[in-house]
Amino acid sequence: MMHAARQALEYAASALGFSGTGVAAAHVPQGHYLQQWLDNGMHADMEWMQRHLPARLNPELVLPGVRSIIILTYEYAGTDSRQQSGRIARYAQGEDYHKLLAAKLADLDETLQFYGGIQRCFTDSGPVSERFFAMQAGLGWIGRNGLLIRPGKGSYCFLASILTTLELPVSTPMRNYCGSCHRCEEACPTQALHNGCCDSRRCLSYWTIESKQADIPPDIADLLQDRMYGCDICQEACPWNRIQHGRERRIDPHLLMPATLAHTPLQQLAELQDEQFRLFFSQSPIRRIGEKHLQLNIRHLGGNSHKDF
Repeated sequence: MMHAARQALEYAASALGFSGTGVAAAHVPQGHYLQQWLDNGMHADMEWMQRHLPARLNPELVLPGVRSIIILTYEYAGTDSRQQSGRIARYAQGEDYHKLLAAKLADLDETLQFYGGIQRCFTDSGPVSERFFAMQAGLGWIGRNGLLIRPGKGSYCFLASILTTLELPVSTPMRNYCGSCHRCEEACPTQALHNGCCDSRRCLSYWTIESKQADIPPDIADLLQDRMYGCDICQEACPWNRIQHGRERRIDPHLLMPATLAHTPLQQLAELQDEQFRLFFSQSPIRRIGEKHLQLNIRHLGGNSHKDF
């Protein structure tokens, strides 16, 4: 029965555009990595990470009776489509992935309900250690940049999770194939990466997206170069993102950068205010940082913090 449920899940997930499906046991010990990361203050001011720690370490607090954790991958573009200055992290070039994947996860929830399962679904939005369970589910390994790396596919993908009360057949974890490569660590301009650990206090993505502080420290701002939102340097440096095994990755058109965003000059983006900003980025994950944060990022591009937009 549970083998049939997993087969149905994999078939439905593939039909919905997910590129990979894996299953891990819900109560696999996660070790002390996350606790140490928090104790060292590497989460910066993302206090929600600390608040949700008990649930992350114990999925039973998220879904009582949980037995399995399903992890799914969904591809996004591995190329930069921005035609003007002001680079945008590849994951944020198209529509907001939270909304896009939520409907697909709801369909998979219905599939599992048919087999008697109770589920909770998340897309980078709940207290689930998705990368850890993706590794346990045999989808890839955690690279030195802290991201899930998949052989032949690299790291340009979203992760979604489904906690279920069904005891599905589990996948076999994959070994780490980073070997002696340290290219991501060497490429990081702020030296935020250390042996699979990312120090948010030094991370360009953190400062241009997550930070709630009034300004960006000068030593960080000077290294933004042309990055307006997020950073892909460690992914660009990874050899696994350059390997193509005879086929192109299938990218959902909704995740491709619209022409308006690709071609609108930086000056015009900096001048967007209130309703203009909300309308321009209505479908984009960039909307959530607000125009003030975006303007702050733009002011610092190229280390030119004196710009007045």
